[in-house]
Amino acid sequence: MAVRLFKIEPLYRSVDGNLAVGLIMVRRATQDFEVSVSPVQSIKVFRLLAEEAGWAMERHEGSRMVDRFAIIMPMTQTTRMLGLRILDGPLRGLEVTSWAETRGSSGALNMISWVLPGGLEHPLTQSMLQHWVSRLPRCPWRWGFGERSKIGYMLPVWRKSRKNFAKLGFAVGKNDWPNTPKNPWISEESE
Repeated sequence: MAVRLFKIEPLYRSVDGNLAVGLIMVRRATQDFEVSVSPVQSIKVFRLLAEEAGWAMERHEGSRMVDRFAIIMPMTQTTRMLGLRILDGPLRGLEVTSWAETRGSSGALNMISWVLPGGLEHPLTQSMLQHWVSRLPRCPWRWGFGERSKIGYMLPVWRKSRKNFAKLGFAVGKNDWPNTPKNPWISEESE
């Protein structure tokens, strides 16, 4: 899901010499993933990557409304949200938010949301995601039998998560963990 923002530029001269006001669309890509690692672990690994890069960060906490299904009826409840925002550097404006939500009667499903300035096509964003996944304590798209049984064994979440990571270029086969990034995290050229 992409968020579209509009920015009004100052007056400029058009081709025919008249003054005009420009309207430029700025796109920020938002990517949400269901992951098997806790929100604290997800944010911690991202924080360590940002510290290695020397970027200034800002923490934020809050709550988020989520739906929980009790028998056949959805109930709205709040859940605690953790996040970090990058304040400088080449990925200024990047924001990561993570939370855990209980969709059924028991068991929590961990979510992580990335607001990516420049989208997923930015090479530094791709490198950062590769290194984030490789440093997680366990495979983010794989859950144990007990976890899946507690949350709901037949949920489409399990396959959807693996497909989302495969779209980003990760090898998601059975023996493809641990992930090894192709490039070093921060090189002199990217700074």
